[in-house]
Amino acid sequence: MQKIGLASNMKEIINYLKTCQKRDVLVVGDVMLDEYLFGQVERISSEAPVPVVREQSYEYCLGGAGNTALNCFEIGLNTTLLSLVGAGDFAGQKILSLLKRANMSVDGIIESAERQTTLKKRVVVKNQQLICIDSECTDPLSKNELNAVIEKFDKLLKPKMVVLISDYDRGFVTPELLSYIIFKARSLDCLILVDPSGPDYLKYKGVNYIKPNAKEVAEMIHSFGLSESDDVEVNARHICSLLDLDGMFVTLGEKGIKFVSKEKIISIPTQAKEIYGVVGAGDTVFSFIALGLSSNLSPEVYLKLANKAAAVAISHVKTYAVSLDELVDRDTEYTEKIFHDWAHLKIELDWQSMGKKKVVFTNGCFDILHAGHVHLLKEAKKLGDLLVVALNSDESVKNLGKGPGRPINSLKDRAEVIAALGVVDFVVSFDQHTPEELLRYLKPDVFIKGGDYNADLMVGSDIVKSYGGVVKTIQFLSGFSTTQIVKKINENSIF
Repeated sequence: MQKIGLASNMKEIINYLKTCQKRDVLVVGDVMLDEYLFGQVERISSEAPVPVVREQSYEYCLGGAGNTALNCFEIGLNTTLLSLVGAGDFAGQKILSLLKRANMSVDGIIESAERQTTLKKRVVVKNQQLICIDSECTDPLSKNELNAVIEKFDKLLKPKMVVLISDYDRGFVTPELLSYIIFKARSLDCLILVDPSGPDYLKYKGVNYIKPNAKEVAEMIHSFGLSESDDVEVNARHICSLLDLDGMFVTLGEKGIKFVSKEKIISIPTQAKEIYGVVGAGDTVFSFIALGLSSNLSPEVYLKLANKAAAVAISHVKTYAVSLDELVDRDTEYTEKIFHDWAHLKIELDWQSMGKKKVVFTNGCFDILHAGHVHLLKEAKKLGDLLVVALNSDESVKNLGKGPGRPINSLKDRAEVIAALGVVDFVVSFDQHTPEELLRYLKPDVFIKGGDYNADLMVGSDIVKSYGGVVKTIQFLSGFSTTQIVKKINENSIF
C-alpha cells in the first residue's frame, strides 16, 4: 500500500483512508438533539423590544456525542454510540430515528425513565442564530443507570478499539464510569481519547489523549496551579505529565490546532474561509483525530485533515457531519477528478455507493467541447448524484474513423477541459473501441448516451441491464457537432 506522508496530496490521503484497515470505534458520552427553527423576521414585537420570528421550518440533527459518532461513521469508521436518552420523550425518540436513518446501530442507546434527553433548540434567521434554549437534566448517572451503562459497555467493547469519550458535562461521564472505562479499555489494549469538560480534569488521568479547547486549557492551568505566564506548549506538557497522557490536541479556534507531547509540538493553521456556525466543529476535529490514529497516519497528516474538516463544518449553519470527499476541493483542484487507473475509480464509486449515491455514466470523444456536449452533461447529471465521463483514448478515437487529424486535442487536454466542468464528478479513459469493458467493471446505476439511439440497442446496454442498471438517451441539441466544427474551421482557413 502507498506510503502516506506530508508530501501526499489530498486525493492520495483520502484514497488511502478508504482502503486501509481501521480500528473499530466506540463513542461514549452525552448525546443530544439539536433542533433548528428556521424563520423570518418582519417586525418588532409590540409587547417588548424583541424581534417576532415567523416560523418556516424545523430541522433536527444529532448533537454532542451523537454528532461525534455520526462524523466517525461518515468517514468510514465502524462506529457504535453508547449513551443514554429519556424513555419515550420526543428528543430521545428523534435521536433513535436519526441514528436509524443514518444506518447506524442503536444497540448502545439506553432508555432511562429517570431523566430527560438533552434538547438544544436554536432559532435561526438568515443563517444567524437569534437564541438557543436548552432543556436538559445534568444530574449524575443514578446507580441503576450506571450499572446499565457499564453492562452495555462490557458487551460493546472489543480488543484494540478506539474509545472516544465525548464529555459535555451533562451527567453521563461520571468519575465512576470513566474510571471503569479506563481500566477495562486499557486491559483490552484499546486507545482512549477524550473531548473533556471541566471542572474535574483529574478524572481523565490514564487516558491516552485529550482534546481541550483554549478555554478548557486555561481552566486546567488554573486548576492545576500552573503558571499562566507560560505559553501553551509549556503548560500542555505539564498537563500531559500530570494526567499521564501520550499527548493532547488543543483546538485554538481561528489559530488552528496544536498537538503537544513529550517528544514533539505540531501546529496546524486554520483553513476556514466562511463561518456560519461553530456548533459541532470540535466533534468533527475529534472524529478526524480518531480516524488518523486508527489508520496509522502521522499527526502532521491527520491534523491537516482535521483542520480542513473543521473548516467545512463551520461553513454550515447546522451541526454537520463532514465526509472524506468534501476535503478534496474539486472546484479548484479539478484535476483531482481525473482517474488514470480504473481500480482507483472503482474504489471511489464503491465508497460512494455505500452512501446511497447514484452513479451516472456517459462516454464519448469530447474532442472539441461545444454547447451540445454541455447540454448532454447537464441533463445526465440530473439523473443521479455523481457523473462519470469516460473518454476514448487518443488511439481509440483514431480507430473510430472520425477523420484525419482526430483527435484534435490530446486525451490529457480533453480530460482537463471536461474535469473543469462543475457538473462532472469523475473523468476516466478507455482504450477499447467501446466502453463495454469499463461498464462491466464500474457497474454504474445509469448509462446515458446522447442522440436518437434506441436504448435497447445501445452498445453496453445489455451489460448495464444485467445487474439492474438503467439505460437512457438524451436528445442532442441540433446544429452542434465536433465534425461540423472541424469542417467549418477548415472551410474558413486562410492557409
